[in-house]
Amino acid sequence: CGLCETARVARYLAQESARQCGPCLNGLAAIAGALAKLTKGDEQAARRVTRWADQIRGRGACHHPDGAARFVASGLAVFAHEIGPHASGRGCPHGHSHMLPIVREVR
Repeated sequence: CGLCETARVARYLAQESARQCGPCLNGLAAIAGALAKLTKGDEQAARRVTRWADQIRGRGACHHPDGAARFVASGLAVFAHEIGPHASGRGCPHGHSHMLPIVREVR
């Protein structure tokens, strides 16, 4: 499911931020949380995610929040057809299998 993968990658991007500015510290975490809620049936989450992604662009100390916001906006646009089944509470039409590997680098 592309929508579930978008939510998972958004969570990863929020966790990988330097947490040095408001958009990274608060914005990316809020967006990731709202995307997770969208995959579980929160009908209002798509509007919140879109609004928040627009609000953090250009406001970070670096370009990490800008890239994350563009990624999320792209995911919502490309997988728009998957929002309806999720938002209606019917659940994921594809199951929740994770296909994209997200490997944590040991630091």
